[in-house]
Amino acid sequence: MDHLVRTTVLISAMATAAFATPKVASVEVEADLSAVETYEAAKVWAGLETDLETEIAKLLVSHIAPEGAEGAEVKIDIDEIALANNFETALGVGEWSLSGVVDIDMPDASEDQRYTLTVTSDQTDMYYPEGVNPAEVTPGNEVYYQAMVVAFANNVASKLK
Repeated sequence: MDHLVRTTVLISAMATAAFATPKVASVEVEADLSAVETYEAAKVWAGLETDLETEIAKLLVSHIAPEGAEGAEVKIDIDEIALANNFETALGVGEWSLSGVVDIDMPDASEDQRYTLTVTSDQTDMYYPEGVNPAEVTPGNEVYYQAMVVAFANNVASKLK
């Protein structure tokens, strides 16, 4: 009986370790804000790096590694912020999108991930506060900006949960 209990405990511990989610040691975002052409949009998008880092950290709060501990390092290089004006969007020649390379370096290099993530305005409606009419949202609008940040952060966080 004692052997059965020890075996069960060992199998349980191994299963927990196998399905344990990785801890995150750092999140770093760099963004090229040269794509933001209007003054109104530039005011809203100026804090993108900090806001995206903060949103990812909020989503992964239970996965943050203690200081000095080994964990995943998340690096994001936002290389495109496409903010077509409403006229271009209506004609179908422009879109609103946020795109960048996500590089997740895991403690075990065989689990590293590197991918390009693009979030478009079509994917953000579910992140608007209740009562917001998506047709009235513009790239310079704080509601749109927050929805893009949350949509991007949710995708990155989902890879670490």
